[in-house]
Amino acid sequence: MQEQQLGDLYIPTNERALRSVQRRVEAVDEVVREWSQTVMSVLPRSLPLIENEGTITTLFLAQQRRLNLELDSRNPEETFRTRLGKVIPFLDEGAPDLELIRGVHRIVSARLESSIDRACAEFCESRQLPPISDPVIDWRVAMRFMAQGVHRIACQIDLKKDYASSSKRFELALFAREAAADVVLRRRAMLSAFEKSETASC
Repeated sequence: MQEQQLGDLYIPTNERALRSVQRRVEAVDEVVREWSQTVMSVLPRSLPLIENEGTITTLFLAQQRRLNLELDSRNPEETFRTRLGKVIPFLDEGAPDLELIRGVHRIVSARLESSIDRACAEFCESRQLPPISDPVIDWRVAMRFMAQGVHRIACQIDLKKDYASSSKRFELALFAREAAADVVLRRRAMLSAFEKSETASC
């Protein structure tokens, strides 16, 4: 398949290629978001995350899943369709065009980052917090760390078939509780920092 590239941007050269990219973008986006939502649904209900944090952590988790799929696609020693064909149907359509797949992942990654930025901005705006500041960045990093750790454990479990019988579910729950507690600490530190700042300016 012919294509053009401008820097890191994948540019299809014809309408057929464009439709193929669009379809594959939607497939990857749907798969990673659905997987992350499934993971979040099996975590302990008692996690002290507020709604915004649950949404942002889910998006970070989807991004981590997407990255994992992309890394799999770059491993020439693996049979790509065998590893991923069960979750992304288009991978059964003959030999994969790796450059096209990288382009697809760049688009999905940008989508997810945009969703993360928007969710964080909405949280900050509702509380009159500057979205670009050290306390807010620390809070975001805590959620990204939680998503990375949850992904590391959850990807070892067949969530739809073996979760109830997997010993990994205890490790997953323990890590989620510890990581969520750190998110709460970062949130409280963030809110406290700006409360003190407002008090000092009065």
